[in-house]
Amino acid sequence: MKLDCLPSKVPLPLVISVCLLLIILCTGGATAGEKGPKIIILEFHGLKQEILADNLENLPNFREIIEGTTGSQAYVYLPQVFTTIPAASQPAVTSMYTGLYPQRTGVVSTIWFDRATYQIRTLISYSQDRINNILKDRNVKSLFDYVGQSDKRSMTTMLMLTKGADWSVKSGAFFWGNASVLNAFRHGKWVPNSCYVDNKTLDGFLTGHVSAFRRSLAGIYKYHHLVPDVMVVQLLGTDLFSHYPSADFKKRQASMNEIQSHYVKTVLDPLMRRLLNALKELGIYEDTIFILVSEHGSIRIRKHIPDDTLEHSLGDHYKLPSWLRSNRRADAVVMPGACTKEVYLKNRQTDKWMDPPRLLADVKPAVDLILANHDVQTSMKAMLIRQYPGERYEGQLENDQWWLFDWERYQATGSGNFGFRQALQPLNELTEHFELGQYLLRGLRRQYTRQTAPDIKLINKKGYYFERDFDKYGHHGSYYPDDCIVSFWVAGPGLSPVIPGQHIYKARASTLDLVPMVTHLLGIPVPEGLDGSNPLANLRSNKNQ
Repeated sequence: MKLDCLPSKVPLPLVISVCLLLIILCTGGATAGEKGPKIIILEFHGLKQEILADNLENLPNFREIIEGTTGSQAYVYLPQVFTTIPAASQPAVTSMYTGLYPQRTGVVSTIWFDRATYQIRTLISYSQDRINNILKDRNVKSLFDYVGQSDKRSMTTMLMLTKGADWSVKSGAFFWGNASVLNAFRHGKWVPNSCYVDNKTLDGFLTGHVSAFRRSLAGIYKYHHLVPDVMVVQLLGTDLFSHYPSADFKKRQASMNEIQSHYVKTVLDPLMRRLLNALKELGIYEDTIFILVSEHGSIRIRKHIPDDTLEHSLGDHYKLPSWLRSNRRADAVVMPGACTKEVYLKNRQTDKWMDPPRLLADVKPAVDLILANHDVQTSMKAMLIRQYPGERYEGQLENDQWWLFDWERYQATGSGNFGFRQALQPLNELTEHFELGQYLLRGLRRQYTRQTAPDIKLINKKGYYFERDFDKYGHHGSYYPDDCIVSFWVAGPGLSPVIPGQHIYKARASTLDLVPMVTHLLGIPVPEGLDGSNPLANLRSNKNQ
């Protein structure tokens, strides 16, 4: 079984190696005499926990990155790294590269409703700058900002978060159009070909896309005679292939572990060979520290639920946005879903979005309509109701951000006003419903801001997803371990001067820890006020810390 990629008349590794060698010969020297390690962050979008560890014996190039050619190279393995909530690409990546929870970055989800501006905010745009703009507006610094403040340089191939980077190689519409055409031609599906995307992304990093040579590693070395101190290569193919694996995997109902293991072996491991060869040709390999990360995992979809389920439930009793009705004039807005559904409600008495909706007059009727839907009943794991401490006085104490709504108890009592109040339980009781209860409590309390928080939040059972595309095979964003726990590796020949020996960090860590980890490895001050910490700080040279 082999994944499709574009053929090439001349082996691409040879082309890249020759180009880099010519640059070295023309410019001379190695790395511009800069001291300290070079850090390459390899971000494998959507890669599940332990996929690399479980397959390392069959991944010779990943094994060289992690263990070296002799098996004795220094590394740190962090098998239990928790993502932020939601475990979705844009908010999770933003938190990972800022060290802050979504509530503080302002990137609270992939799509949300802003009560103050009446806008539905989505992060998808042709300019790919919406995350950057949010961070600028909120004065939030990225990893690249911290690197620059320390008189070091950075580059990235990240798609949407480039704030502070000295050089950025972004993929454009032409890039993604080609990737989609390739998959449409070969598999009849208009989604980007994962193999093409990852191959071209690595090309962009090493030698640039069509007009981006000056911003690539080779171009930076040629024109600036240096190698950036921090480099990010964001490879999205694992996530794409998990969403839409090839037909043979779907036909035999393969597990997500099987799908991702295959992709790592057939696509990612050969890419690592190209990367290693290029770094060795450039003369920086011995100084390189690799950080192998992922921003979330992935789960196989067990049950598709029509994405417009809640619109059908609420449409006859609440004014929803439409071609003839603006968001401002609506009194309920439902976000597109995945493993959750978010419903925003207006106070229909004051007709203001920033006023808390009335608990019995606005929220309760919506809950009743939602619970009457069979798809909701069969798919829902938990329902949350938003609190407004100090703003809403209806005889119900509000001192947290959320209630857990005991909907089964509510229905059993006859669904009256008294039963509704009784069903509003403390959020702490959510720990009895989820394996990752405490982690979930913390994440829910640190996701939204006041003007972006929904009033009703449905959390589905594992593998149950609201979807418009029923061909989608895998998904993410849930509150279950397969999505929320990933693995990190810190390795490479440049690590031993900083952290000698081989370590397995058995304690829990977080994707929020990336920024303090990188600054620690660079020997620059760890920024103050971050939500993440540095699990590498006190590692000793013996194993299994």
